[in-house]
Amino acid sequence: MKTAQALFSWLLRLFAVLYLLLYMGYNWIIEQLHASYSVISISAILLPFLVFLFFPWVSGKLADDQPENQQKRNRKRIVLTLLGSIPPVYSAVLLGINEYQSHFTVERWLTNERERVYMVDDLLREYPLSGMTKDEVTALLGPPTETNYFQADDNLVYYLGDERGLISIDSEWLVIRLDGGGNVIEYQVLTD
Repeated sequence: MKTAQALFSWLLRLFAVLYLLLYMGYNWIIEQLHASYSVISISAILLPFLVFLFFPWVSGKLADDQPENQQKRNRKRIVLTLLGSIPPVYSAVLLGINEYQSHFTVERWLTNERERVYMVDDLLREYPLSGMTKDEVTALLGPPTETNYFQADDNLVYYLGDERGLISIDSEWLVIRLDGGGNVIEYQVLTD
């Protein structure tokens, strides 16, 4: 029985190290890809935690049933569960922050020029720009960005921020093309 407990203790330590490394990797990916809530992201965060909770249950089955040891074991389980819940909660908070930053509001668009890249998808989903007039677009998005990129007489260009992805070399831009009457006929998110 002692050999099984020693083996289990060694496996628990190994799992704890792997568990922490896994969540460090999750947090890095969440930050780099600006991931937000989805079925996949929530499942990826919860699955290792559920496996982690399995270990205290198994340790209880391997332990002897003396009452004084049982109290110690219960305290250890509680502490272990609380400590083990910190990484998934932190990851969920990061996802929530990214979710918040991804929602378009006129105020945030105008004040956080470098974070527009996270809002643009929500903007285009909520506000169909096609058919809007130039005045309606500038009322919604503010004045276009002063730049030489993608400039043409019939374009409105808005800087969005650094390119999304693991390697952000370029910048992203919202390019809105107008017809002769000043109405939006096309819009694209482009990189320079």
